[in-house]
Amino acid sequence: MFVMIVDTGNFEFIGLGNTEAEAAQGVLTRWEKHCSNVPDVDEGYMQELIDNGSAQVVELEPGSAVIYGLDG
Repeated sequence: MFVMIVDTGNFEFIGLGNTEAEAAQGVLTRWEKHCSNVPDVDEGYMQELIDNGSAQVVELEPGSAVIYGLDG
């Protein structure tokens, strides 16, 4: 499983998927929901963060763990 964590400066969005792309899609889907609830949010901001390498992606196997901010 892949975990993608993106820190927007106000919130941390976390996506989970069998592939990195699936984890990214989870983050983007949640971002879309966030944008629909919060006025004046830049809808393209999350994609920009992912594209510029600001997303932390970690591959996890059953029984493993990650320390956010230290692994990556």
